[in-house]
Amino acid sequence: MQMPSFDFVPGFPLLASALVFAGVTGGPSLLREALWLSGGTLRSKMSIWHGVGLTITIAALTLKKGNNLFAWHVIGMCVGILIFQPAALHSILARHSFKDADTRKARTFDHKLLQTAVVISVTVGFLAIFFNKPAGFPGKHFMSVHSLVGATALGFMALNMLDAMYRQGANPLKPKLTWVSNLHRSTGTIAFVLALVAIMLGLYNRTPVVDWAVQPIQFSLPSSWYQMDGWSKNTHGEMLTWLFIVSALVLLLNMLSPGAIRSPPLRRGERLEKKTT
Repeated sequence: MQMPSFDFVPGFPLLASALVFAGVTGGPSLLREALWLSGGTLRSKMSIWHGVGLTITIAALTLKKGNNLFAWHVIGMCVGILIFQPAALHSILARHSFKDADTRKARTFDHKLLQTAVVISVTVGFLAIFFNKPAGFPGKHFMSVHSLVGATALGFMALNMLDAMYRQGANPLKPKLTWVSNLHRSTGTIAFVLALVAIMLGLYNRTPVVDWAVQPIQFSLPSSWYQMDGWSKNTHGEMLTWLFIVSALVLLLNMLSPGAIRSPPLRRGERLEKKTT
């Protein structure tokens, strides 16, 4: 039986297949968290829809201008950071709405699947921009504040993932899903904040601040560093670019301050019992 081939990423069917796999891995959990499951906070649940809407808008407008490898850097990063990441954070917040172990484990498992989708999506985004630039390392890579902040976010994301893998135990078929780690929580928060900051910086401009080809390596801040200039302004215009940036900032602030965790609605028998006591 021949495996299906996806070619919507020009010249890189493996990247397209990986993005499809991310959707298959995290899509069902995304729908459950966004549509059906209770718990968590209203703000964190609304952030899932916020991220979906923002990503669809950016992706549709970007592909309308042309399908190229750079476009899939943008789309891969948006899918991972703006869609799957808020859903993953919501699922772990929702876990605290419940007391029974089975429900808490189920929401933690959703978190695990969604985080896996995050890692796959941002890896696609990273490889898309890496292959889009001339060969050589560091070469033309990691020259702007946007790329340096983004690379740091990926580093914290990798540390967060490795800590989770370690704490789940040696048996991948029976992972331990109930554990607490301050390292996991802090690295995850830092990774998410830096990733959103990188997205906003990338939308604003991509001013180079380092030249790896010069010895010794030179860091500099051009006089035009504060001016909006780059892909988004040239592709979508200044007004839409500002709307994208402000929208991403609102999502970040809502997820950093998600509000009070809601208790799940009581079942009918539980409501009757509460009335009689």
